[in-house]
Parts: sequence; C-alpha cells; structure tokens
Amino acid sequence: MKKIVGYILVLLLAVSSCFAYTGCQKNTSESQVYKVYYMNSSANKLVEKTYKTETSDTLVLMRELMQQMNTRQKKEDCEVIKPEQVRLDHVTFDSSKSTANIYFSREYNECDNSVKLLLNAGIVKMLTQINGVSYVQFYADGSVAEYPDGTQIGLLSMEDLVDDSNEAMGNIEWKNLNLYYADKLGDKLVKTSVAVAYSKNVSLEKMVVERLIKGPSDTSVYATLPTDLKLLNISVSNRVCYVNLSTTFLTEMVNVSNEIPVYSIVNSLCELDSVDAVKIMINGDSSKTFRESISLDSTFTFNEAIVSS
Repeated sequence: MKKIVGYILVLLLAVSSCFAYTGCQKNTSESQVYKVYYMNSSANKLVEKTYKTETSDTLVLMRELMQQMNTRQKKEDCEVIKPEQVRLDHVTFDSSKSTANIYFSREYNECDNSVKLLLNAGIVKMLTQINGVSYVQFYADGSVAEYPDGTQIGLLSMEDLVDDSNEAMGNIEWKNLNLYYADKLGDKLVKTSVAVAYSKNVSLEKMVVERLIKGPSDTSVYATLPTDLKLLNISVSNRVCYVNLSTTFLTEMVNVSNEIPVYSIVNSLCELDSVDAVKIMINGDSSKTFRESISLDSTFTFNEAIVSS
C-alpha cells in the first residue's frame, strides 16, 4: 500500500512540475522591437521611435503598429503624420503576395504631396519590418490610391524609397519612369510605368538601371537582367548615356532573346528627357560582344520594333 501511495505522490509531483514548466514557458514570450515612424515639427523628415510588443500574428501586428503610428507621442519634435481628416478604414494582409493592404478614406488622395510622401514612406518602412511583409498597397475610398497626376500608386517596397530615412523631404520627388521589361515569350519588350520616390542627389539614369536589375513587381512582365548584375557607374554627356556594367552582363543569361537585355536598358534610358542614345560598357570596355551577336562597340538608340504593341 505504501508503495502505491509513493508512486502516486511521485506521479503527482511530475505532473505538477510539468504544468509549472509549461505555464512558465507560456508567460515568457519574447518581446519584439519595431520602429514606428512619425514626422518632425517642420513636416519634412521622418522621426523613428522604438516600440516593443509580444504580438506575433501578422495581421494583428500590422493593425497594432498602424494604431501606434497614429498615437501622439510626448517626445519632442515628434508628430503624427496622418492628417486627422484622413480615416484609416481597415488593414488586410495578402500572404500569397506578401502584401499589406492599407485602406484610407477618400481624403487620402486630397493630401498635400509632401504629406503623402512622408506617410507612405513611414508606413512602408514600418510594416516591411514584419516577417512575411514585403510590399504595401494603398487604397483611398476603396480604390487604388493615386499620385497627384492621377497615376496609381502601385506596390511599394523598401527599394522604392530613398535609403536615408533622415533625407529631407524637400530633396525628394515622385517620378514616373517608363521601364521596358520582357513579355511572357521573352522576345518583345513591354512598356511599364512605375512611380518611384527618389532623392535629387541620385540621378534618374542610375535609378532606371537599378530598377531594371531589381526586376518588375508586376507579374505580367518579366526580368531582362540578372539580379546580381552590378551597375559600376553611369553618366550622361552630350545626351549620350554611358552605362558601365559588371561582367555578369555577359556571363549570366536571362531566358530572353538576344536583343532584349540590351534594349531593355536602351529604351528605358531613352525615355528620359536627358538621353537620346546609350553606350554600354563592361568594366569600362566597349569592345565586347553580347551573346556573340551584338557588338557593344556602337551607340544604341530607341528601338520601337522590339516593343510589343
């Protein structure tokens, strides 16, 4: 009998220890630290503030951070970006596209462009910190939000924003770039309009080539250049754009026809007001031949024939 009682006591102690351990584990979930963005009193720079939370569910966390971003802070020179008349209706998450969808009231489209730029940048920087969120899509009154010129604001990622969060907003502009990506068969180019925020300290020519290397966010068109290609330098002289690329341009193949990579660069750059022609070099050398069929020892101009109608 004593042995049975002893076994029962041991069993009870083991079970209670197990509950105590699991209970302890449940209550010690680690806090995660995120940056939440506000603006300075001059409304020309982003201000970041750290925020701790134990929330791990993606959608709940998105809503929590958005709410925090709209909470007034005691910190000096730290203001809420979103104007009071702009209402945040709801937030959704599309895991299949890694996209956070932010739905504002119609007043969002009526915001001053500088305010909209700050608000967009702050939200994108904040939400893309969350694991699984790569893009943000903005809506106003149920429709895709627009820039002042009526162009729709597409999917925005960190790559669409200036690198320095302290960059004065007076040095930043929105610009519509016409980029040429490949069609499904890889034998034609498709004109794609992309609106980006850029610093006046960075040339548009550089931004065009870097966006082509990054590849399209639109799933209806396809990449024309290797993603590990490096733009070594780029300059414009007498309306000719000189593009100096790494050897990856010659050694790594994208599954498109021979002319597509060359004219993806040429046509996209020739869409800029400053460029009429393009000279492509590899490590400073223009005597190379691309895919054994296109000599780079010449100057290229816009090729309409290769563009899909």
